[in-house]
Order: sequence, then C-alpha cells, then structure tokens
Amino acid sequence: MSCALNHPAADMTLVDLESGEEIRLLELVERSAKPTILLFYATWSKACAAEVEMMEAWSKDGHHKLANFVLVSLDQNIGEALAFLDQVNPTTKLPRVCRDYCHGETPTVRHFGCNEVPEPYGVQRVPHKVVVDKDGIVRRNNDDFHWDDVAGLLRHLHEERAKVEENITTFLFPSIAT
Repeated sequence: MSCALNHPAADMTLVDLESGEEIRLLELVERSAKPTILLFYATWSKACAAEVEMMEAWSKDGHHKLANFVLVSLDQNIGEALAFLDQVNPTTKLPRVCRDYCHGETPTVRHFGCNEVPEPYGVQRVPHKVVVDKDGIVRRNNDDFHWDDVAGLLRHLHEERAKVEENITTFLFPSIAT
C-alpha cells in the first residue's frame, strides 16, 4: 500500500499514551468521518516542539470538531512523551499540549504512540506531517505540507458545515410565501 498523494493511506496501530488502548488509524478516520492531520514527532527533536505547539494552536477555536488533530510519538518511553507534552509553552504559559481540563482549556489534540510506522509514510526525519481525508486518502505528505493548507482545509470545512446548517434550517423552517 502506498502513501503517495491521492492514494489510500497505509493503516497502522496507534496506542493511546494514557490509556494504552489501541486503535487503527483508518478506524479512527472512518469513525469520525473527518479529515485527520497527523504529526509524527520525537521528544529529542527541537524542531518538533514548535510543530507540536502549532498543532495545538490550530486545533483550537472549534477546529477539532472539523478535523482530527493527532500527534504520534515515535519515542519508546511513554513517560518522556507525556512530559514533553506537559512542558510549558513560553508564549501561552500553558502546557505545550492540553491533556486535561485544567487551566480552563479543553483537550483538542489526540496523542498516541506508534511502535512501527509503515514504510510508505516515508518518515525519514521528524517532524513529519500527513493529511488523510475523511475517506482515508492521503492528501498531503510532509514536503508538500504547509500550515496554510490546514487553514484552507478548515475554511472549506466551515463553509460546508454552514451550507448543511442552512439547508436544515430551510427544511425545518421554510419561509412563508405571501
């Protein structure tokens, strides 16, 4: 199975860092019926800190209701991964990633570990980002990924949601012809 653009994503088993529960990536995508933005990271990579914080920022303002934001730790030590997520972001003065309801925040990023990343993802360095659409098709894979792409995706999803809500409202409350 290839992770070339516009082809089906390779499946992988993700392990919830806190509960230990396993879920397949494609099952997560299918259940939610939302696009999924994956960020593969490692705690030892300084470049990953900024990307993880960027992922957290993009997941706010209701965006997590439109897309799955998924961090995938490539570290073997779960404690180190959780400590990395809990480090304070100097800009926000909050944990790098909100994992609980403290500080008046709501968790909006899901975080997993993965023992083996399928080769087709081509993870040669971290951070490595992938966008999988709601149908399990790879739409972005690392080098062609930019956070502006996420902005466009979220804008499109907001517009789609607004159209659906307008259609429902029109159906439920049709205007009365005079």
